[in-house]
Amino acid sequence: MSQHDLSMHEPFKKPVSVPHTPQGISLLIDRLKNMECLTGERPQVILESTGNYSKPISCILQEAGYSVIVLNPIHTHQQKRRSIRKVKTDPVDAKRIAELFYMQNFKAQKPINPAIAELRVLCRHYDGINSLYIESQLRFQSVLDLLFPYYSNVFSTLCGDSSLHLLAAFPTPESVLAAAKEDVLALLKAEYQRKGWVENIYNKLLAAARASLPYKVSQQSNIRVLREYIGILMTHKAQLADIRAQIVAAAKEISVYSLLRTIPGVGEITAAVILAEIEDVNRFSVDHQLTAYAGLDASVFESGKFKSSRNKISKRGSAYLRKALFQAAKAAIRTTKKGPVNPLLQSYYLKKVSAGKPKMVALVATANKLLRIIYGMWRKNEPFKLT
Repeated sequence: MSQHDLSMHEPFKKPVSVPHTPQGISLLIDRLKNMECLTGERPQVILESTGNYSKPISCILQEAGYSVIVLNPIHTHQQKRRSIRKVKTDPVDAKRIAELFYMQNFKAQKPINPAIAELRVLCRHYDGINSLYIESQLRFQSVLDLLFPYYSNVFSTLCGDSSLHLLAAFPTPESVLAAAKEDVLALLKAEYQRKGWVENIYNKLLAAARASLPYKVSQQSNIRVLREYIGILMTHKAQLADIRAQIVAAAKEISVYSLLRTIPGVGEITAAVILAEIEDVNRFSVDHQLTAYAGLDASVFESGKFKSSRNKISKRGSAYLRKALFQAAKAAIRTTKKGPVNPLLQSYYLKKVSAGKPKMVALVATANKLLRIIYGMWRKNEPFKLT
């Protein structure tokens, strides 16, 4: 073993604690400069990804001109498990991270494109608000079922603006039956609809009111809760519309977005999420790496001569990217009056189903196929082709 090999296993200096403050990072950079003077080489910085906590550090060090390698906690956890003794201290963890770096060929993290960073924040915020919107819809429906059981039969879109405005004014069967027809129609006529729609809705509303058997215990409190949920739903809808407009405007400034939109089944938001999460397809030297990043690669379970044939996807990597791919795959395999949304992906999906694959397994395979198509399109800078 050479002297160089021995030095790799010994700390250059004693470990020090660096506060997560501007002053602490400044001291760290001074220490790195000192190390560069002593060794004649600019040191690389290797750290474990700790979500939002590590992002500012990584960004500041990159701006200072240092190569930063961010390790996935999965890798560092595996390194910890190799140790016989269960020891966890900051100096020990730092040494394990260093040893892991020397054992494997990790690439330095590239600074993120500011436009992509902005888009990613907007897309993830949209997903968060949309999750709240869906949860609010379920809670709203639960209260509505007590107050006005058959109301959900009146509108095709229960949480549409017309429905919510009407329900805010007349939240119970009794209030509908007691209301003057012109008062109800005035709310419905506030929005443009096809001829005969207003009268049809009014008749459905009366039928629902007569057929409903409401729960009248704590009715006034439930009416208040219902109206508050209506306000929450209206607020979420306005937020989603506003964020969606910002996302589309920001995404259109990035050339790859228009490329992704050529894929039938990939909508405005889905394309933006895919773009924001992948960032740059050239980060992945082969499509299998991108598949793993999306968490669509199969987990492997083998022991001795046993080899499982029913392996689930790993679900590691970007959950946002994986969700967007599933949504796009589901949209692509649909059939409309004009035919399949995406004949290529629908054919692939049906082939898997006809081969005996469960529908969810076939959908996962289709999402995987879509990701490989995206990889090829992006690398070649070519629009989607059905052939």
